[in-house]
Amino acid sequence: MRVLVVGANGHTGRRIVDLLRQGPHEPVAMVRDPAQVEHFTRMEVATVVADLEDPLDRALEASAAEALLFAAGSGSKTGPEKTLSVDRDGAIRCIAAMEAAGLRRYIMLSALRADPESQGSPISHYLRAKGIADEHLRRSELDHTIVRPGRLTFEEGTGRVDVTPDPASGGSIPRDDVAAVMVACLDEEATVGRSIDLLAGTTPIAEALAGP
Repeated sequence: MRVLVVGANGHTGRRIVDLLRQGPHEPVAMVRDPAQVEHFTRMEVATVVADLEDPLDRALEASAAEALLFAAGSGSKTGPEKTLSVDRDGAIRCIAAMEAAGLRRYIMLSALRADPESQGSPISHYLRAKGIADEHLRRSELDHTIVRPGRLTFEEGTGRVDVTPDPASGGSIPRDDVAAVMVACLDEEATVGRSIDLLAGTTPIAEALAGP
């Protein structure tokens, strides 16, 4: 199926697009800056130019996608206002566009300690934004999966994860493995309706996602 990757030009988004184009599904990269289109054109990947701070109904229609992977993020160098407009409101706009289009499958990249009531952390504004978006997705009628990784690293992926970590552990996981998990969720029915906490671990991804 065609899969719209929101945040396709990010560090994790690019990995998701690359994995998708190697498999049975067809990625469509959603980017904000027209200058980013060339990268995906060279990969022979279709693109849609759209801004998460605007309504996304037309972008979703133009993509002809049947599923959506949300991997966008405002980045560590932006302030709380941008975090709200991208990580919270952008994700919610995607939910609304999917519902309006009658589409079902939505996979969200969130964060391990995402919580609408987060307090006392230097990144509480980020964790609250992610937590609010997650709650909107859970309350929707979409066939959703929420992937909640710990700290993302640029280490090489291992293909092995831990989906029952201690959220307070402060652990990490390679972006390679997060991307692999999100792509694998597309074809694993057992992930529908689940929130999956995620750290580096010892269980093969396919086995970990097939569990309860």
